[in-house]
Amino acid sequence: MTTIRIKALLLTLALLTAGSPIANAGESSLPRKADPTALQDSEGKEEPGIDRKLLAGKRFKFYWRSRDGGALNGIATLDAQGTIRGIDSPNESTWLLDDAGRLLFKHADGRVSTRYDEVRMQDGRLCFEGPFLFRDGIVHLLIETGDPAGRQKHEIRPQQADTIRYSKQRFVYLDLDEVHVFRLQDGTTRTIRLVSVKEVKDSVIGLVRRAEVVVEIEGEPLTLVCAPYVMPTEVAGLRIQADTTSAWLEIPKRVQFSLWDASDPIVDTDVFCFPLPDYLLFSHGTQAYNEPVHLGHRDGDPVGQCFYHNYGVDLAGYEGRQKVVSCIDGVVVQAAAQTGTLAIQDDRGFILVYGHLDSILSELRQGTQVERGQWVGMLGKRGGSGNFAHLHVGSYLSESAMLADGMNRNLNLYPWLVAAHARVSGTKLRAVARPHHTVRTGEVVEFDGTNSIAGESSITSHRWEFHDGTHVDGPKAKKVYEKPGCYMATLRVHDEQGSTDVDFCKVKVFSDPDLEDVIPILCVTYKPAGIVRVGQPVSFRIWPQGGGAEAIEVDFGDEDSYREYRPYSAITHAFSRPGIHVVTVSATAGGLPTTQKVKVVVQRAGAP
Repeated sequence: MTTIRIKALLLTLALLTAGSPIANAGESSLPRKADPTALQDSEGKEEPGIDRKLLAGKRFKFYWRSRDGGALNGIATLDAQGTIRGIDSPNESTWLLDDAGRLLFKHADGRVSTRYDEVRMQDGRLCFEGPFLFRDGIVHLLIETGDPAGRQKHEIRPQQADTIRYSKQRFVYLDLDEVHVFRLQDGTTRTIRLVSVKEVKDSVIGLVRRAEVVVEIEGEPLTLVCAPYVMPTEVAGLRIQADTTSAWLEIPKRVQFSLWDASDPIVDTDVFCFPLPDYLLFSHGTQAYNEPVHLGHRDGDPVGQCFYHNYGVDLAGYEGRQKVVSCIDGVVVQAAAQTGTLAIQDDRGFILVYGHLDSILSELRQGTQVERGQWVGMLGKRGGSGNFAHLHVGSYLSESAMLADGMNRNLNLYPWLVAAHARVSGTKLRAVARPHHTVRTGEVVEFDGTNSIAGESSITSHRWEFHDGTHVDGPKAKKVYEKPGCYMATLRVHDEQGSTDVDFCKVKVFSDPDLEDVIPILCVTYKPAGIVRVGQPVSFRIWPQGGGAEAIEVDFGDEDSYREYRPYSAITHAFSRPGIHVVTVSATAGGLPTTQKVKVVVQRAGAP
């Protein structure tokens, strides 16, 4: 997650009406009213009170905030029959007015989840504010927005794509049976027709997890998977990716595609670099484009925050110990040390944002020139980080979009970051077991390792290993979990050159039919996060999210372990043998098992 503070002068309610993640909503609080049915406009004039007829059919931008920051949950429509549309969470299922005239949101089980104690008019818009009753310190904010016909869709228009110098990809929007003709560099064309779209949602919080998008290219059918951690597909000289669908994001048509000539790179790594030096991709937790949030405090839990991370990529790491560099050449247009936000704009107006930095180099101020690869700060968890240490990388298409807090939700930076990392690490084998799963007991979980990256080789085998000692050979596997908790599935891949890699898939299992409010998880970070040498000390830092944890044990995967670990404390370990070491952290949280795994790649001293 990320919270972008723009400028102190813009931290007003007017700013919140313009964009997505809340800047620092605490500085734009609504005045408390003795009579919640009485309204005042922005000049303090009395307006008629609210009633059910006034609210029925209205649409609101629905924000959450805490002392650490906030974000946009989505657009909530208050239907006349008392249901809430547009928010994929059981916390916001129905609405009503109580005897005092206060707006209430209710959970699907009938409990009041949010009580809006404050109401006012701001620039002609209704605004409500009140506590989220399922979690202390969280406030919900509703800001009236326009009619559906007047809403601006999320899209990247051709003239905007021209300002993105780092990639020649083009963004195309198609409805069913619609056709687009793409011209390759050699003058030939490829005709793409959208045939069908089928989305799949999870059974716990009801968010979209993947979509199968069927297209025809020159009349030949092709099924594209639209999901987090999917790389583009190359066919007939064309590179194509189904970025998102209208189920994830409000876009002009049913599906957004990215298209390249296959002879062009995904991203030009001569002008765009990976932001974390000496960092092994997939060494830590990640949140990729369109993945439901799951690493922050109570993210993805029935009574927590449930929304899509479609505004950038999150890379977890060790707080205050992992360097961050600029991906691009440009000039600093924002450096907010308090929230750890750094924004750098290139000479075409495109802006990359680095969020939650523990520190920003003191010499970086607005107007400072920065070069690609230049050290700019240290990874951290400032601002609305959800209490997990990570770097958020996001983008704005222009400075005006940044000033309106209009985060770009159409550009999938995941393929760019994979390509940029390969430039510095080599095109090596990369196991990809992600994204995570959120399921119920007794439900069949489908694991997919086909997103693993072969590099310049070919993958010869996949193996899925589970917590109960069972395994399945092959890129895909199915598993049923009978007890609630947080589990990790391990994916091992081998290629024809004899290389091996490992990745992990987190599975949060809730009891069926009576769901737990929260399944706590563990955050595990370590430094150095790149290649480690035999005998080199490695520092680990671990803490629970979503609740307390007991009996935390760290198994380093080399017959050594650490018992009764104390959360947030730093411990060190030196590996005596080369290879991929799987470090397993296990605990009990709320009476449920919770586990997290990370890999540490160790080489012999003196190895290249």
